[in-house]
Amino acid sequence: MCAEADRTGKRDRDTWVDVGRVTKVFGLKGEVVIHFFGDSPARFDPGNRIHLLAGDERRMVRIAARRQMPKKLVVRFEGCERVEDAEPYVGGLLQVQAVDLPPLAEGEFYHHELIGLRVFAADGRLLGVLEEIIVTPSNDVYCVRGEGREILVPAIDDAIERIDPRTGEMVLKDLKGLVES
Repeated sequence: MCAEADRTGKRDRDTWVDVGRVTKVFGLKGEVVIHFFGDSPARFDPGNRIHLLAGDERRMVRIAARRQMPKKLVVRFEGCERVEDAEPYVGGLLQVQAVDLPPLAEGEFYHHELIGLRVFAADGRLLGVLEEIIVTPSNDVYCVRGEGREILVPAIDDAIERIDPRTGEMVLKDLKGLVES
């Protein structure tokens, strides 16, 4: 799930972006399994600091150790030496501020920039709001909800005419079967 979107598309110090989730404790030495969002696990390198939102509490944690395992990332935070130290982190979101994210290439967007966009059909009809992004191995799928319906839009050039986080809009191409009349 993505952090609440900044509807203007700007990056500021008040916008938090989810970059991972602590899914479970691993082993007996205070390690946890991280499901990370994005292309690079480098932000979880030892020595890096990251914000952890567990329950209603946000705290800064420092990565003490990291190892890549098949299909998972195992991390130990400083101060976590036992299972009991790590258990409170399970389910917690790992976050950074949007302003700290590296810029993307033209036409690429972070998920938090897309969540909340108003989505329009090619003929100008408002279809709903992009509320969720489903990550799949081939391409993301945008879940648009509005008017008592849900539309699943593949995040591919053949389906999307324009995305503009500054105006808060996405316009779809006129593809037969994508949107009912």
